[in-house]
Amino acid sequence: MTGDQDDNWYNLGWGPWDERLELPQGPPSEQDREQQELPRSLLAAAGPGIVQRAVFDPALKQYASAMRAGEPQFAAPDDAERWHTARRRAIDHVLAAITESRWAEHLVLRGSMLLRAWYGDAAREPGDLDFVVVPATWELGEPRTERMLAGIGRGAEAHARAAGDVRIDAAGAVDDEIWTYDRVPGRRLVLPWRADGLPSGTVQLDFVFSETLPSPAAYTEVPRRDGTGVHRILAATREQSLAWKLLWLIADAYPQGKDLYDAVLLAESTPLRADLLHTTLTAAEPHWAGRRVGRGALVDQDPDWSEFAKEYPHLGGSTEEFMERLLTALAPVFAEEAGGPAVDGYTWRLRWLAPLLPDGRREAAHGGMPALAGWLRSRALGLTESIVVIREVVGPERCTPERAAAAYVAELPYGSSQLGYYERNPDVVRNALEALREEV
Repeated sequence: MTGDQDDNWYNLGWGPWDERLELPQGPPSEQDREQQELPRSLLAAAGPGIVQRAVFDPALKQYASAMRAGEPQFAAPDDAERWHTARRRAIDHVLAAITESRWAEHLVLRGSMLLRAWYGDAAREPGDLDFVVVPATWELGEPRTERMLAGIGRGAEAHARAAGDVRIDAAGAVDDEIWTYDRVPGRRLVLPWRADGLPSGTVQLDFVFSETLPSPAAYTEVPRRDGTGVHRILAATREQSLAWKLLWLIADAYPQGKDLYDAVLLAESTPLRADLLHTTLTAAEPHWAGRRVGRGALVDQDPDWSEFAKEYPHLGGSTEEFMERLLTALAPVFAEEAGGPAVDGYTWRLRWLAPLLPDGRREAAHGGMPALAGWLRSRALGLTESIVVIREVVGPERCTPERAAAAYVAELPYGSSQLGYYERNPDVVRNALEALREEV
């Protein structure tokens, strides 16, 4: 189906989805969800004159049809303005509910809402809210997660009811797990809203758990979209926002055009310390502890600009244009990283892995080497990085890199593929030890 709107979700196919394809209006039936393996959180707007495209969403790739409903498009500019005004009010009600709730100190805002506050119309129109749940010890599966999501929905509904401009339906909310196979788990909450005389809409909230903040959050004033004041909310800084955008462009399996666009806005106006970029990369992907970050980390990336253009055709540009702007803006960061003194691989890795040592020492104190080795595997540390952490936890005066490597291999589960790999390939350990002696 291209260029026409159909009520049959089955006709969408499995993707990638054509830029002309229009989603059916309203939610899919349970039968359609099951047959097409559609996300539970997929809710398309419903009403005359509104069109949404199917957009690939890597956060939902546990589904065969990993899609979300893209930014709405309207034939009439006046209808678009009225609808977006209503959605801005709905988002304001959600933010107000959060800032006044007992969860305010546990939610760090990041993403498009912040960029709109900082850059105005140059930034994407925000249709969702992204949060990091703190502290990082708060796990997705805890009972308080459900209480928080339900409480935010009820609070937003109450705020909207008191204002009388839009109606938020907390009982109609849907949720989904996100980033199931990635670095940090998360939940998506989608709150439906309605306003008289307009197509329906939703506010999407994404929450990620178990993610360490590489730099402190700060209370930030986010202007209300109706111009009547501000929301004072805990949020990521501009510098940390840029570091995260670069992480996602460099390390994600499916880098997105929206992150490239946002990164350019930030990089062309925000100084970034090489230390913070490296810390952010290593916190998410520990193998970065053994590298220097340079232009090559980005130059071969290919963010999916076509999906971005589906939602924001008016922004124009291309991957090549925006990548070149980004690389130009980041030249001082790469120069700072490359300009540091040459050191051996052990010293360089220790610099970036040092934040892990307190947790590693706690694990070792509670359960000895088996607990420490298991924790290292759960954090996706490779052999080379694990040698550094084990040696520092045990004590460098009592543990050589060779003994740390032997301890790591000895704690691999008996009969596991990992243990078999090291037994069949003894050069792997020798290469890891050599990497710690080599100059970085």
